[in-house]
Amino acid sequence: MNPQDVLLQLLDENDRYIRDLLDNAPAACLHWRPDNQGNSIANLIWHVARAQDVFFTQHVGGLDAGQEIWGKGGWAAKSGYSPSGTGTHGWGMLTGYTPEEVAAIPPFTNDILRGYYDAVSATIREYLTMTDMTTLEAHAPGYNGQQTNWFWVRHPLFDMTRHVGEMLALRGQWERQIKAD
Repeated sequence: MNPQDVLLQLLDENDRYIRDLLDNAPAACLHWRPDNQGNSIANLIWHVARAQDVFFTQHVGGLDAGQEIWGKGGWAAKSGYSPSGTGTHGWGMLTGYTPEEVAAIPPFTNDILRGYYDAVSATIREYLTMTDMTTLEAHAPGYNGQQTNWFWVRHPLFDMTRHVGEMLALRGQWERQIKAD
């Protein structure tokens, strides 16, 4: 098994969990926040797709933010939400948002969440399938070449695993609260 296969398996596993949530969790569950400081499952699904989109487009591709799937694919227009300039480094991917900025994220529809997530996942999958290790180990053009292409693809995929755990914990909390009410 090569390193790309490991990342593809990780992507596949996380895809299954996220798609199961989108297929089976009620909208009320997807948008529930445990408190005004916490994220919803929907916000986290958007975040994992957004982090991959930003890192892949800007860092691996060396392209500007206007080339990200969120904007170029029409998801910003469909949702009415432009995260540009928000959060850490202005990347607009939920990291570094204030509670008010989190609250300003609209309740994305299931179609927007699934469409955007699937578009980003397909892009990452194609890249990993078509790219050799020499290219992956090369310094990425974006972010001043401080990291390799491998880092910018691997990092958000590993981080996504942690966020999938958060999503599943939120689902469990929501279900317990519904039963208690």
